[in-house]
Amino acid sequence: MGGGYVLDFSNASFANFFGALDIEVYDDVAYPGFGDSKANRMRAFWKSASDEKVASLLAALADYIKARKEAPAVWGDPAFPHITDVHLTKIRDISKNLNEQNLQNPSPVTLNEHTSPAAATTEATVTDNKIQIEIHEEIYNHIRLYLENQDYFHAVEESYKLVRAKLKDITGKEKAHEAFSEANYEKIFGHTPHDDVEKDFFDGVKFLNMSIQFLRNEKAHTPATQLEENLAIHYVSLASLSYDLITRYVSPKTIETIEEAIYDKRRSYKNVTTFYADFENGKWVTDFKQSVNITVALRKALKEKWLNNVDFAVSYNHTNIILMRLQLVAQELTAEDIDGLLDLPTKDEHGNDQGAGILEFMQYLRQYHPDKISQITSDWIDKQG
Repeated sequence: MGGGYVLDFSNASFANFFGALDIEVYDDVAYPGFGDSKANRMRAFWKSASDEKVASLLAALADYIKARKEAPAVWGDPAFPHITDVHLTKIRDISKNLNEQNLQNPSPVTLNEHTSPAAATTEATVTDNKIQIEIHEEIYNHIRLYLENQDYFHAVEESYKLVRAKLKDITGKEKAHEAFSEANYEKIFGHTPHDDVEKDFFDGVKFLNMSIQFLRNEKAHTPATQLEENLAIHYVSLASLSYDLITRYVSPKTIETIEEAIYDKRRSYKNVTTFYADFENGKWVTDFKQSVNITVALRKALKEKWLNNVDFAVSYNHTNIILMRLQLVAQELTAEDIDGLLDLPTKDEHGNDQGAGILEFMQYLRQYHPDKISQITSDWIDKQG
């Protein structure tokens, strides 16, 4: 939890997880101190909560980790590869020892039906029987003007067209039944199915794309007619889900290529004065994005990898490159992410400060992404100045 994270929880799913156990983890009165990151809220809870509540939480966490590890690994490696069965046994033992009333027969902890892992890309929330879904950014950007003009027919048609174009871009085939051949599993999902359960999932994504194919064909061969808004939004949501599922995989080679390009960009500057001139106002990012296609899925994958591997205590150049990476994916950073960076050490083993560029990075964020700057970070910037 060194970077402020807890497992794969988002802020919302973290709060929901505790809420399912009737615990308000963000209650500063009940659980004071430490800070607002998920890791710090966990520490505050451990310190102030009753043994019974901590025992319940630990048991629930063990159940959650086990379920996530046993789920099919659709994109990349299985969940939490660093957490072993030995760790889970220790967690459950601590839970049993804390909960003295259930030492012999501890009751299993069951989460309520509203608790679920955080979404990998687009967000969705449920209030009673109403669902609010964030349309995939690339779909929305493509059809935004149609929606604003209430041209729902073309909004739907263009969203479906974009899904099929992306499928062709990934596999070379536009028709779903051809694109989802076994030879293309690596291109779409990153690997062949590990078992029959995962094969069923792959087939499900295939048939979802086939429905897009046939629905789009129906509209392409009939005169354009005004669609009812509610129906159109359901159609667009279907396109968003389909697009989401076929673009989540990002190959290690793609990430490596981006990292090498950033490294080469840093080396291209002859002196630090020239570098910081471009770094402080983000000019290098603008130029970089013109030569490299940074998709939503790639941006999110890069953020996840880079934020979990931040080390400001190696060298000036190393810190500069880390900050260039984070500046490239600044759109994905949260205020909590940024606050967490300020807690990281910057002195190397010899006591030399290697945090060159951190202040300039924070100033850039405050100027170009002010919604991501908390009062904590804003105060830190002012203090440094």
